[in-house]
This record gives sequence, structure tokens and C-alpha cells, in this order.
Amino acid sequence: MKSILKLKTMDDIEKELSIILSCEKKQKSDITLSQIFDFLAESIELSIQGIGSTSKRSTINKLLGKYKFAKLISSGHYTKTNQIPGFPPRDLGDPESAQLRLKTSLTAFRLHSGPFADHPVFGDLDKKQWEKIHGILASFLFGYIQLFGDEKLRFAKDRESKKDRNLSDKKQNHHHQKKKEDRGDSKPSGHNSRKWKNKKKSSYKGNKNQGGGQK
Repeated sequence: MKSILKLKTMDDIEKELSIILSCEKKQKSDITLSQIFDFLAESIELSIQGIGSTSKRSTINKLLGKYKFAKLISSGHYTKTNQIPGFPPRDLGDPESAQLRLKTSLTAFRLHSGPFADHPVFGDLDKKQWEKIHGILASFLFGYIQLFGDEKLRFAKDRESKKDRNLSDKKQNHHHQKKKEDRGDSKPSGHNSRKWKNKKKSSYKGNKNQGGGQK
């Protein structure tokens, strides 16, 4: 199953999660919300808590892991559940707890600076690489959820996000302009024209003194 979602960061996952929780929804298959949220949360938790839990990998496995990672990043999505070890997990039947667990894990990942655990397939990954993996996994898992009314909500959230970005850009530009003025980089109007006139005047005097006219 190829998802149309393209989640690349933890912020993307959180925004999509908020849309899922705000919309009416139903399952597209026998995979439940509890399974989806729990599995994604567990993946995030293991990336920051599973340090040293994986066995040593041979050189061949390391190279194979890097190849598989590059291939997944290049394609940008999972296509089959058998590409994801351990999925689907056992259904614990508590979507509210799974939802809270996922939110907590997202916050924990954002605050965690390292070290990070090895991926069971891809091997050694840093924070940015793990974030890409979580984004691709979330895109795939959230594809199991059918939403109603999400287009309208997405439009509203995108519009709100654009307004925030524009406001931030304006504040930043104003701040840079003020810093220039404080340093004296900004010249008062008319400064350059006066300087040009002075140059012209001095040049004229020089020509007059050196001229051969009557004295």
C-alpha cells in the first residue's frame, strides 16, 4: 500500500496526527488505531532508548543496511507491510493510551540529542536519519486511516501556517533593518547627492585655477 502522505519531520507527523484526531475516521483494513499509534510510538521510543540493545553487525550486514536505507530514502515510502519488521503489533485495544504514548514519544525524540540506537535493518543512524525513517513509517501507517473532512481542515491549517511564516519573516526583516540603522549603515536621504555636488564643485575650481584666461 503506497501512501500519498509525505511526512519528513516530527513536526509533519504531529500536524498529521492532530488532523487525524480532529477528523471523523474509520479503518481501511483490520489494522486499528491502537496498533498504528502503538507501533509508531514504539519505533520512536526504541530509536532513543534502545541503545546497545542490538547485536554486533558484520561488515556485510552494515553495507547491506546502508544500501537498504539509501533505497528507502530514495523511494520515500514503504509499499508492503513485510518491509516493516514486527508490523502489525498485537492490538492492545486502547487507542487513547496509544495516542498519549505517541505524543509523548514525539516530544521525547525532539528533546533527545543523542546517542541514538541502531536500526534493526539499517544499522547506525543519526537523529536526522532516524527522523526520516519515522516520517516514512508514519506516512505508511497513517495511510491505514480513512478520514472525513480532512481536506477542509488541511486547508485551514496550511493557511494558518503560511500566516505564521509571513509574520515571522516580517519580524525578521524588521529586526535586520533596525540593526543596520543602529550600526549607521543606513544613510540619510540626500547624503550621496550632496557628496556628488561637493566633488563637482571642487573639480570646477581646479579647472578655473589652472585655466589660461585673463586674470
